[in-house]
Amino acid sequence: MEEMQTANEIKRRKRGSRTFRIVLTLLCAIVITALITASVTWYAARRVYNKEDGRLVASVKEARDVIRDHFFYYEEDEAALTDAVLKGIATATGDRYAEYYTEAEYEELLMQNQRNFVGIGILTQLDEGVVKIIDVYDGTPAREAGLTPGDVILEINGKAYDGEALDEFLDNVLAEEGAENTFVIQRGDETLTFRIVAREVHTPAVSYRMLKDGIGYIHVQTFHGTCVEETKTALAELREAGMTSLVLDFRDNLGGSLYDALDIADLFLPKGYVVTTLRSRSGKVTEYKTEKGGTDIKTVLLVNEMSASASELVAGALKDYEAAYLIGTKTYGKGIVQTFYQIKETNGWLKLTTEAYYTPNGVCVQDEGITPDQIVELPEEAQRYTIDLIPSELDTQLLAAIAYLEE
Repeated sequence: MEEMQTANEIKRRKRGSRTFRIVLTLLCAIVITALITASVTWYAARRVYNKEDGRLVASVKEARDVIRDHFFYYEEDEAALTDAVLKGIATATGDRYAEYYTEAEYEELLMQNQRNFVGIGILTQLDEGVVKIIDVYDGTPAREAGLTPGDVILEINGKAYDGEALDEFLDNVLAEEGAENTFVIQRGDETLTFRIVAREVHTPAVSYRMLKDGIGYIHVQTFHGTCVEETKTALAELREAGMTSLVLDFRDNLGGSLYDALDIADLFLPKGYVVTTLRSRSGKVTEYKTEKGGTDIKTVLLVNEMSASASELVAGALKDYEAAYLIGTKTYGKGIVQTFYQIKETNGWLKLTTEAYYTPNGVCVQDEGITPDQIVELPEEAQRYTIDLIPSELDTQLLAAIAYLEE
């Protein structure tokens, strides 16, 4: 009996062993099949990727290799090649506002938007063949050195003005931090020499003054930097000076920050009013309303063909709610919004048009602009002046605003 049991046990073990091998073989087959399927799927996906999404990457790499291997003047500068490719991609979108900024360019842009730059802090203008200082900003090297409005610049760093374009003459200023500049100035009958060291300076985004009969004037030059706080300060000081009506000037204001525009609209509209509605490609709709509400003072808004983007956003809201009477010429017609996206590999930034904005009445001003309530053109002789410097007798738009407020 023991021998038979042993034999039977051996037979059972053999059968079990065969069964195990069969199961193991099946499992291996299943695993191998799965691996083959996964490999085929991955390969197919790679082919699709390389054919579609990866085409750009593969082409760029191939072009880079050609340049690296064959370009006679090639220097080992992968970053420059990458930046050039990204700039080309931005251009290739066909979006006229799309742009790629390197890390350094983006930092420079932020500095400019904050109205900061390295220089001496003067505003100049050609006036009857001479370069005249029109304004000297507070807290700047020029103010500290003693330059004053009305001074005529004869020389900058040994270069005399010889009738060339103003920008070319001003290029003689050394605008690096710590650079010393020598200015020869005509002041009345005196010829004076000033040494001025350039440094970072801030230029205001808003100018303001009292006109007459309680009429205040605020010129918002841009929706960047400290424009909101400067506008609040202007309103407060003009009220204290007895302002009963206001000329708000957006002429030559090319726009800027959406959020700065919303905050400034909040100063002139009641709380809870829709300022604008943004619509994206995906159909997302975002509505922006005033949060605090501001003055209800009688206001004229001046606009022109260079009032664009954020300027038109605010102007559209003020016009739709009849919170301001618009005078001037038809605005630029930019009713779209750009957004910045950081490219992590380079630390650069890609700017793209992402949304269109609509006025409270549902109008998109893109390529259309805003037509003022009263069309007033500037005379030709006023065209050569910047807005702040137009002689009062030539500024027909401002004169029309004053006349409206005096009615």
